[in-house]
Amino acid sequence: MVAVALLTWLFFLNTQSLRSAALLRQSSESTAPEALAAVQGVWASQRQYQCPALLLSDNPSQVALTFVKEAEEKLSPRGIAVFLAAPQHTQGNGTLVYLKGTIDKVRQMGGAWHCLLVVVVSDDPAFLSDFAQRSLRRHALRWSTRILVLTRLPLTHLGDLHGLLSNRNAMLLLAHRGQKTRDVGVYVAMPFSPITKLPNRVASWSPSKTWTQTLQSQFFPDKFIVFASAPTLTVAVELMPHHSLTWVDDPLAKEGRRLVYTGALDKSVTYLAKAMNFTHRYVLSSDRTFGTIMPDGSWTGMMGMVVREEVDFGGVPFMLSPARAAAGDYTAMMWTGNVMILGGLGGLKIDPWGFLLPFTLIVWAAALTALLSVLALLEIFSFSLSSKTLHRGAFSPVRVLLQQDVVWPAEWWWWERLVLGLWMLTTLVLTRSYAGNLMSLLAVRYVPQPFQTLRDVLDHPSVAMIWQKYSKNEEFLRGVQSGMFREVADLEKKGRLKFNTQTQFSNSLDTLVRAGDHVLVEIDTTVKNLMALDVSKKGRCDFYLSRDGFLPFSSSIISQKTNPIIQGLSPRVMALTESGLFRYWMQDVPNFTRCNNVPKKVAFSTTLSFTNLWGVFALLAGGLTAALVVWCLELLNLPTKKSSWKTV
Repeated sequence: MVAVALLTWLFFLNTQSLRSAALLRQSSESTAPEALAAVQGVWASQRQYQCPALLLSDNPSQVALTFVKEAEEKLSPRGIAVFLAAPQHTQGNGTLVYLKGTIDKVRQMGGAWHCLLVVVVSDDPAFLSDFAQRSLRRHALRWSTRILVLTRLPLTHLGDLHGLLSNRNAMLLLAHRGQKTRDVGVYVAMPFSPITKLPNRVASWSPSKTWTQTLQSQFFPDKFIVFASAPTLTVAVELMPHHSLTWVDDPLAKEGRRLVYTGALDKSVTYLAKAMNFTHRYVLSSDRTFGTIMPDGSWTGMMGMVVREEVDFGGVPFMLSPARAAAGDYTAMMWTGNVMILGGLGGLKIDPWGFLLPFTLIVWAAALTALLSVLALLEIFSFSLSSKTLHRGAFSPVRVLLQQDVVWPAEWWWWERLVLGLWMLTTLVLTRSYAGNLMSLLAVRYVPQPFQTLRDVLDHPSVAMIWQKYSKNEEFLRGVQSGMFREVADLEKKGRLKFNTQTQFSNSLDTLVRAGDHVLVEIDTTVKNLMALDVSKKGRCDFYLSRDGFLPFSSSIISQKTNPIIQGLSPRVMALTESGLFRYWMQDVPNFTRCNNVPKKVAFSTTLSFTNLWGVFALLAGGLTAALVVWCLELLNLPTKKSSWKTV
């Protein structure tokens, strides 16, 4: 169903004398039938013919309205939105100040539709220049938005359109009018080409010959899949574990030196460079961080370089966050993972209370309950049958449990002998099991791994956390309002929360974390690589990882908002991820998995010492002290000699 209604009329204002009759005649000629036919031919040749169209013109003349009427019938079955902008005033330099609202409307429509055709018709160089600059600055034109600029101005007067034509999905339709010819040329500018280079003519239209295309040319080409000019792109990187950064002299580089970056991330950038035909130059951010947004709206770190367009893209995986997604565009997912806690192992320790370990708490409780039950059963049955047997053999079950001799009176009842015999069998199993396990456990030294969750660290009175500075996780902690992570953020006021950069992690690990009074909270890949580096230096595992991770994340390469370079990078990044090549590069380091499962206990074949058994002696001393106190109380409560011989 053909949408005939105009979607919007914006900035349709009265002109001040229409600027001049000559400009009106030029604009009228630009919207002649052959121009409409050229636009229709370009659009009809594309698969996105069913997408809506948007017409932007600076001439609200009757001829332009006729062009709109014919365009909505021939160009887009889904309708056409018209922006006829007639300025009421201009600035001294001729820049049209009313285009800001129009550009915002273009951005809204581009986001609402999966595809959009924007046709800009004007012979005013100031109008075209202002449209190009504002649309780029306000990120109004996505790659799915196709732009046709229709004008009669010569190519030498269109230098301000170079950024729009080269770095967006745009083509120039240049209407030529000679004495005998009346044709329209189609021009395409290549990405990252110098501003002095004129666009390439890829096709021509004339009323007699219709379309004439050059060899191997197409409308709206995928310019960012493979670069034709092999440009040099600037890539932001940061020092990561198992990577290196060195400066080498290079007379051809800026400042006479060049940054050399090696490691898995350099391999991925090199792969992208070969696939897309570009060379690259590495740069570092001033604060050596990934970057977060500040209260004033500015960005730090590598994200700041991307937002300010100081680099073409960030060559390291950036964790996704709402703020970053609003400031830039991501490629396909490159890496996923979790945040984990890295702590120091410390020395091996001996548990002096290891004699309690052969039984669990439930077994100890069950044994005590069974003992009390047997004692109660003997007393109840003895009391009910005969007062004569009251208290007879009352403590025999206790003597059996302690492996002491038991007096077995001949006058015992058969049920007393049955209960005591069953209790002997039970204690035999318990004592043999206890003795066997105890001999094994007394020689075991355990490896303390106290911090497995954030709650463990929060509950400790003195241990501090180290998080990455100006990262997505710091951004999250700064903005969280409640819950456990709010408690983590509050530790900064107590001096128990620090933020370090990637370059500071290695030193912090070797000093603060190894000492045991700090833990490092960072993504799993980074902490595993840091552990692997330490093992390669020390030859042993001095750190451990928490069992579980938290704050799951996805990360990708990032570039400016609406930057079409993402269209070329994304399929290559997806190929790296799906093939497992990037994961292999990141994990192909010495000792990467050696310390993944550090044992919690270590058995030694050695003689027992007082350090192994002082808990037993402490229990004995405590029992003797308690017995001495009871004996003293009994002495104080002994009856007098007179009352002891008193007969009743």
